[in-house]
Amino acid sequence: METVFLVLLLVAAVVVANIIYWKFDNIPIAFIQIAVGLLLSFLPIYKHFELEPEIFLLVIISVLMFNDGQHTSLSRLTHQFGTTFSLSVELAILSLIAVGFVTHLIIPSMPLALDFALGAIITPTDAVAVTSITNKMLVPKNVMGTLENESLFNDASGIVALNLAIASAVTGQFSLLDGIGNFMYVFFGGIIIGGILGSFIVNIRLRLINMNVDTPSVMVPYTLLTPFVVYLIAESIGVSGILAVVVTGLIHGIQQDRLRLTSSRLQIVMNSTWSIVSSILNGIVFVLLGLSLPQVIINLQQHGTSSIFILTGVGIVAYLLMTVMRYLWTNWDFARIRAWDKHEKHANSVVIAYSGVHGTITLAMAFSLPLKLNGQLFPYRNDIIFVAAVVILISLIVPTFVLPRLLPQTVTKFSEDELGQAKGEMVNDAIIMIHSRYQDSPNASRVVNILDGQRTVDGHLDKTKMTILFDDCFELEKQTINKMLTNHEITEQDANLYMRVAQRTMLQYQQSNWQRILLFFRFNIVENFSFTKKARKRRKIYKKMRNHKDTNRAEMIERNRQLWRNIAKVEEKPYAHINDYLNKCLLNDDDNNREISVVRRAYDERHRRLMGQENFVEDQNEILIAAFQQEYNFIQSKIASKEFDQELGSALYEQISTDQLVYLQSVNGE
Repeated sequence: METVFLVLLLVAAVVVANIIYWKFDNIPIAFIQIAVGLLLSFLPIYKHFELEPEIFLLVIISVLMFNDGQHTSLSRLTHQFGTTFSLSVELAILSLIAVGFVTHLIIPSMPLALDFALGAIITPTDAVAVTSITNKMLVPKNVMGTLENESLFNDASGIVALNLAIASAVTGQFSLLDGIGNFMYVFFGGIIIGGILGSFIVNIRLRLINMNVDTPSVMVPYTLLTPFVVYLIAESIGVSGILAVVVTGLIHGIQQDRLRLTSSRLQIVMNSTWSIVSSILNGIVFVLLGLSLPQVIINLQQHGTSSIFILTGVGIVAYLLMTVMRYLWTNWDFARIRAWDKHEKHANSVVIAYSGVHGTITLAMAFSLPLKLNGQLFPYRNDIIFVAAVVILISLIVPTFVLPRLLPQTVTKFSEDELGQAKGEMVNDAIIMIHSRYQDSPNASRVVNILDGQRTVDGHLDKTKMTILFDDCFELEKQTINKMLTNHEITEQDANLYMRVAQRTMLQYQQSNWQRILLFFRFNIVENFSFTKKARKRRKIYKKMRNHKDTNRAEMIERNRQLWRNIAKVEEKPYAHINDYLNKCLLNDDDNNREISVVRRAYDERHRRLMGQENFVEDQNEILIAAFQQEYNFIQSKIASKEFDQELGSALYEQISTDQLVYLQSVNGE
């Protein structure tokens, strides 16, 4: 139970770091997460906290590598295979050998096998960390693509090399020929097993989808379990579980592209889930660095203060050595990058050299070192973790200051007015398609109302405006019901029941707890203790209905159905008046269209339930998906004709993706 509580605190720390980063986005989020981890280290509960090393490989590294694999373009990877192999295998092996020998020269007492283990740990690069640093800079696309492909496979090659180094440390023997043979078996064996298992798992998923068993409650857990299953099976037969997971992720990436239009809602939920999971796991690793660093330093001080300075020097030398090797490897054509011309070779090589950022995988590999070796405490474990931490921090700090001087800053090529106009054109095109293709569907008008909410430039709701709209609609309902009651169009019982439904609508869609409390007080306290004749009469009728006991269950059910049919009939006039009111608001105040759209959807949803139109959900989903696809097609055609540039198109794509998630979930009551 204590371990669960400690892990939950780590997740909470990641959330806090993300909140801080949202306010101070000029600071790389890794630094904030490390700082939050340092604060956690002062809590007594974390004084002797240690996660088992196997947990890092299974729970963190395998999941992150699978996610990286499924978001990697296989066509680009195939096209750049020579470059990727050169950087992620050839350069990685040379770098870890160079780091190992240099470390052995500085610390002769450290076994050479552990020197190579250190090199294997600090060699892998982290493209995600690079992105967090360069998110406001214009990195050449071919450079960023090269970095992403490299980080995908040098993580795996580093892990394989680390396992071989640890095995050598355990046996005390190392044969170059045996080492190369073992490396090939583990490396390529992992690729083959990953391909077999990935194809099998994807085929099962396709069969489930063909059987219409493709709900998020089935598919999301199925995909989340995939990296664990693949990793455990691959490791059990002695090949690289990490490489198997990467290849399985690549195969899932292909399948995702094939099903993107077949199951849009599932893809949205899946992408959102994986984005959250990977973000939390990345954050936990950096929080753990901050959490563990003080204890690591304390343990090192037991060997003497000088050891900390020596290890810091090892980290600095190792970083400089790897950076120089990265520059020379790409600039001297060892990386076989054919897309660069002579003029951009030097500049791109410098960017790639400084973009050798080490992050999550490096740290997770350091923490995955076994606690014991040959029955004894693992020698130099704290030393390796400390050097890895130094390399990570330097590799984050240096590009944070250097890359802004080498790369141009991102400049928005479009104004807010241009974005708003483009959104308007996009929505109009989708609405025209709906009117022409779904003119006979009763849900067409509702989908049109939903799409109207995309026109606004600002995606945030003004809660005050929305509260005013709900209040006005409720008062309009109240006036309409009182008028119908005065004209003897409805009974007192019908009016009382309808107003309770209207009250629930107000309570359900208010945005803050304080507003809900005020409304609850208004509806349940003020009105219930009102002493007007009409209020006393309504309370008497409602009490009689509530206390009525019918011995015949069938009659009671039929009476309830009749009551709801009466409410549905009563609702016709208030619902029509509300629609007229919201349409006038839309015409008179174009700034409130998103708030108006939310209020309209609330009353549309209530109207649908009262009319017994639940079976129309699938029809409405179908129209929504078709509308969003029409918007995608519209943007693509505008980019192709060069009426929209790529940056404007990307902003519109992001808008559609967000709206798909929000609207499809709201329609389905999630």
